[in-house]
Amino acid sequence: MALNQKIYNNRKTLRIISILMMFLGVIIAYFCYNSEPWETIGGFLCGAGFALFIIFVSLKEPKNQS
Repeated sequence: MALNQKIYNNRKTLRIISILMMFLGVIIAYFCYNSEPWETIGGFLCGAGFALFIIFVSLKEPKNQS
């Protein structure tokens, strides 16, 4: 099984992980407000989770190569 087929089969789990990344980023940024390295880490997690969520939502079924 190719990697793109594995990602497509597990897209629901990957969406949940990306939503958890966004949530964790928001929580870190909220509770560590005005603490410079943690605000950046929270913003990165939130942005990366949002980007991955958009990618996983827009996945289409891969074509069979056989």
